[in-house]
Amino acid sequence: MAHRISNAKGRDEIAYSGETPWHGLGVKVEGLQTTEAMLAAAGLTWTVGTFPLFCNSREVEGHKAIVRGDTLRVLGVATDRYVPIQNGQAGELMDALITEGGAHVEVAGALDDGERCWMLAHIPADFDVVKGDGVRPYMLLCWGHDGKHGLAGKLVIIRVVCDNTLRAAGFSGGAKWSAVADVYLRHSGKVTLRIEEARKALGVVRRQVEQTAEAYQSLAARSLTGDEVRDYFAAVFPYAKEPAVGETDAEAVARLMGQSVSVLQRQAEEARARVDEIRDTITRLMGSGRGSEYAAGTAWGAYNAVTEYTDHVYPVLKSGQVSPHRQQSVLFGAMGDTKQRALTEALALVS
Repeated sequence: MAHRISNAKGRDEIAYSGETPWHGLGVKVEGLQTTEAMLAAAGLTWTVGTFPLFCNSREVEGHKAIVRGDTLRVLGVATDRYVPIQNGQAGELMDALITEGGAHVEVAGALDDGERCWMLAHIPADFDVVKGDGVRPYMLLCWGHDGKHGLAGKLVIIRVVCDNTLRAAGFSGGAKWSAVADVYLRHSGKVTLRIEEARKALGVVRRQVEQTAEAYQSLAARSLTGDEVRDYFAAVFPYAKEPAVGETDAEAVARLMGQSVSVLQRQAEEARARVDEIRDTITRLMGSGRGSEYAAGTAWGAYNAVTEYTDHVYPVLKSGQVSPHRQQSVLFGAMGDTKQRALTEALALVS
């Protein structure tokens, strides 16, 4: 189950509207949905509870097990202060955040045995970077039942013409949900008491959409020379740093690694060649990739060439299959950091 979509009760716990996801799993619904309807379609109407935790027939004081109600599977371990955020409560929070129209949810699902769940809803604040090049903002809501993650809401920007997932102008990278979220609630106290706080946070998110629109439009207005394009791609995909060492030091390093100097040099050359290949691919995408006809030769075009590579080229293996591990890298790993660096370097060109 490389895709990690939950199948805890013999059904894939994901629902979506629009195009079928790459893994081909889940329930397709017609049109946008309310949070309640989408959770039901995805099979996420189950609840979680906490129970005493035992080791060698003795109760472990100060901790408890987090148990999924319908399957009785243990999803995680937490302290006594842990108060579960139910799937329905997450839906109520999304309703509080997305107040206009009431039916905006496009995807909802769960991973593994239900340890982590998510929901994606459209924020009705679309804008054009240039005429015809539309961008759609979304609220991504993720919550955990594993004892490690609370509930996090984050602004996500998608370029309509090519489905590239872009970074919001104010986004900063990081592994912890609490560090990167626009809205974050912990598993303690009553979630309903903090919905008003979350509503205030949405005001910040909407201002962030406006700032992102201005930033993207400034990128589209910034033409790049050939040298600037090369320097930009070199900054986004740099060569690995090589220590400036003498022959004696190089031999010592090779000996410690169990390799000869010539083998290490060949590996370094191969690594540089892979970076060169990526740069060449991105250069081609800038000229002929999806949406390249909009704001051609600009910082916007260069930035989107990077995001097209990370979102659509890099995850596909030579066999034509989509690698779930590479997709995880785009979302949470090294390629996610690359997308952030691409935006930072692009904005530096217009600052």
